[in-house]
Amino acid sequence: MTRAWRVTLVIAAALLSAWLWSVSITSPDVRTVTVLACLALLATAAQSTRLAGSGASVSLTSILLGAAIPLTGPVGAAIVGCVSGVDPLRRRPIVVRTFNVSMNGLVGVVGGLLYLVVGGRIRVANGTSPLLIVGTQLLPLALATIVMLLVNAMCVGTMISINGGTPMLMTVRRLVGQVGRTYLGYGVVGFLFAVLWDPVGLGLATVLVMVAPLALAQWSYAQQHAESLAHERTVSGLVAASEARDPIMRGRNERVARVSELIGNELRLSPGQADALHFAALLHDVGMVAPVERRHPGSDPRQDDLDRIRGHPTRGVEMLRSIEFLGDSITAILHHHERWDGRGYPDGLAGKNIPQLARILAVADTFCALTPRIGVDETIQVLRARAGRQFDPDCVEALATVADTAHGIAAVSDISDNVGGADPVVDETQWLDHDLPAVSDMLAGERAQQ
Repeated sequence: MTRAWRVTLVIAAALLSAWLWSVSITSPDVRTVTVLACLALLATAAQSTRLAGSGASVSLTSILLGAAIPLTGPVGAAIVGCVSGVDPLRRRPIVVRTFNVSMNGLVGVVGGLLYLVVGGRIRVANGTSPLLIVGTQLLPLALATIVMLLVNAMCVGTMISINGGTPMLMTVRRLVGQVGRTYLGYGVVGFLFAVLWDPVGLGLATVLVMVAPLALAQWSYAQQHAESLAHERTVSGLVAASEARDPIMRGRNERVARVSELIGNELRLSPGQADALHFAALLHDVGMVAPVERRHPGSDPRQDDLDRIRGHPTRGVEMLRSIEFLGDSITAILHHHERWDGRGYPDGLAGKNIPQLARILAVADTFCALTPRIGVDETIQVLRARAGRQFDPDCVEALATVADTAHGIAAVSDISDNVGGADPVVDETQWLDHDLPAVSDMLAGERAQQ
């Protein structure tokens, strides 16, 4: 039995246990459960056929799951959750289908049980005062929605982790940061759905009333998704241009981004900081693409390359300054070659005066430059020897901690597997790898002589 199946069966067993317990304490209206389950199945089919148009859509199933809790309690919420995970129009492996059904059902039943524990009421009669509705449905549902988000993120994070991907806690933090507000929004819309269904008394007609606001929400979500895709395309184009200009850097930007993410997670960066670090890592060397005039005809190409290296952070910032969504990444790009001892470039900042994201980039940069040559263990020793001189000691230790874990090693396996051959073979008499410690020391020595 694979690890994926073991995790799936544990989740399914937890779902079954919680559902049986729920059956013993609540008895939902069968008609309401059936209607919501059918709506969830239709919503899943609609999303599978990309009726949203842009490939991104409001999660109608999450809204229905939120509505199912105050309307049917944990028993009905579990059923609606299971149905929403069926996804009948997509061909997927049986383990994936079973995992999705079990996870969504568990999310629903756990949310429903917590809703009852904190005083939530199932089915509020027509004419109930708004204040009572807020106290007995909205607030309990808000708490239940937060717990549902965490259960969902933990299940997904566990599955990703056991398949050799990102560690569970990293995935949980990322998911909560990225979709937390959206998920809470679904809970609010689910509450409105439930209020229209019961206290207002619209029943099934609630679906018709909700069409217009959901269509507006879908349009807004699609616009945000399109903007996000545009950002990614912009970054990808700039990265490709940078790597085409400098053969040493081919593929390294993505590896630096991956290692930076590991360090940032260990240092507990906020989701906003993590996003800024991601873009900064991908684009930190974009200034290398800008041409630099030779000092004079027949000048030493190696010295010209040093000039190009020394000026690339500033040139990169000049190229990216007008791109609004990179605003939080600009500072890290400008200062990623500063040194802890103050002998770096372009501004000679030292210690904590160097922005934290830039300090993380400096460590990840050198790690990705050295590891293909000498391996992970030797690289960590070099970084530790330079901590407090070239690098922030906290960032070095964060990377060392990650590298000691199985997840960390797996995350950088493509860097370390082919020691001596992961980077392109280039003529280093012409092209200097500016991320190597020796080049940093060379430029620091020149700065000290000025």
